[in-house]
Amino acid sequence: MDSSSLKNVLDEWDGGCFLDCSQLSEAYTLFLLALLDATPEERQDPSVLPFLRVGYGAYLRDQGSADPNAALTYEHFPATRESGENRFEQTKRLTALFKRAGYTVIEKWECEFRDDLKSDPAVKQYFETHPTTRATPLNLRDGLYGGRTSALRWYHKADIANGEKIKMVDVVSKYPSTNLRGEYPYGNPTLYLEGDPHMPTLEKWNGMIKCTVLPPRDLFIPVPSYKCNAKLMFPLCRICMGTESSELCQHNPADRQLTGNWCAPELKLAVQEKGYKLISVHEVYQYPGTKQYNPETGEDGIMSGYIRRFMALKIEASGWPVECETEEQKQKYVADVLRYDGITINPDKIEKNAALRTLGKLMANSYWGKYGEKTLRPSTELIYKYEDLMTLITDPTKKITGLVPLGDHCLQVSWKYIAETEVSLPTSSVILAAFTTCFGRLQLYKYLDVVQKRALYHDTDSVAYISRPGEPDLPLGTHLGDLTDQIEEDYGPGSYITEFVAGGPKNYAYKVAVGGDLDKIKVTIKLRYPSLARSHGYPHGR
Repeated sequence: MDSSSLKNVLDEWDGGCFLDCSQLSEAYTLFLLALLDATPEERQDPSVLPFLRVGYGAYLRDQGSADPNAALTYEHFPATRESGENRFEQTKRLTALFKRAGYTVIEKWECEFRDDLKSDPAVKQYFETHPTTRATPLNLRDGLYGGRTSALRWYHKADIANGEKIKMVDVVSKYPSTNLRGEYPYGNPTLYLEGDPHMPTLEKWNGMIKCTVLPPRDLFIPVPSYKCNAKLMFPLCRICMGTESSELCQHNPADRQLTGNWCAPELKLAVQEKGYKLISVHEVYQYPGTKQYNPETGEDGIMSGYIRRFMALKIEASGWPVECETEEQKQKYVADVLRYDGITINPDKIEKNAALRTLGKLMANSYWGKYGEKTLRPSTELIYKYEDLMTLITDPTKKITGLVPLGDHCLQVSWKYIAETEVSLPTSSVILAAFTTCFGRLQLYKYLDVVQKRALYHDTDSVAYISRPGEPDLPLGTHLGDLTDQIEEDYGPGSYITEFVAGGPKNYAYKVAVGGDLDKIKVTIKLRYPSLARSHGYPHGR
């Protein structure tokens, strides 16, 4: 085989038959080069190398070794170009061509290499000191993070003599407010990869971005979220976060860098306002445009029409506020709701109805979650026939996760679809779900940015902070996205926290001066695990 014909084969080669393991293939090649003390040979034709990156996806192993089902094979691995081959058949044919040409072809299954990464000491040691540098493709679901929850101080007692108080405020209908006012992308995105000269600038980004950033060293409240050790964190250093260090960070900038998937609004805040440096951009999902509710024209955004409808149901079923006693006050209330929230409510339907209020609240709060619904959920079947069991076990699209005998004639089989076969639901739009939680975090960040080091604790939609004379308090309101005083709502006007202690997210307690009277103290304890509270005789959290 001459150089030109070999180049044709290389041009046809699509990187093997793996789906999402191209980085694993590259990593395995690097390991082989190091193991054999070899380097790619310089040639006139740069596409012809003594080593070719080849890898077989784990999904193909069962398909390749079992009796192939033609319909299933071609559904998930369709024929390439005009030929009748699927990707596995193409891989085998091209591999044979290289062998006939005198090349040594080293083949490796993805699942075997993944096992080596976990259990082979030589492989583990190599990649601990020689990490791969090429980023994996952007996965929208990897950029779908939850809310931020953290205890910023373990304990604080208010200095009452000097006018200090502790307040806890709560966001009114947090996610419905972001769905109502948020600027969401729409349409099919254009994908820009690293180095693309046509990639839009940061100011024009409107989708999701996979990039590497360098956080500042002195930011009290970090911006972008990062998943590590099965937790959602907000770090300034990757190494400190991974080791959960409590020492002062001494790491160099390269060790502190974070690589992740973030929505454009969050990334813009970090880079443009909070001192983060954009080191490299690996991939950008850029959408044709964005939509946002316009209160002046009444033009709806992506989700605002739905939110306004069911928030109207909730507001009407909540009844008239206590301050609305006269007809004039009621008319003003209806007008204010329309002016500030764009929600039209019918005065004749305003009447307390707990069931309807719950329904309206449920519909408004849970709507966005449908966009981010997972499809790779585990399933369980009861099998009574051997043929049904073998059909399930040999199905290459499914991974068996459990087998439990239920008597002599029944077997409980648990399984789930493998990631490569995930199919989006007609109702799915992960980017909209990701933007919803992104807007929620930015809304909370806006409030935390005001109180800074006075913040004691924050949950997804609430903040506990120290109120001092001469320092700004967080503004209160009654409309969507506004803050309400949670302590005054629970204990009455004038009530405030005198002492606050936190053990971590969802674990805290505080003392309340009811009505501002220090002789009337009530204690509230909130724990993540109610059984723990009961076992020690503690009162339940409210």
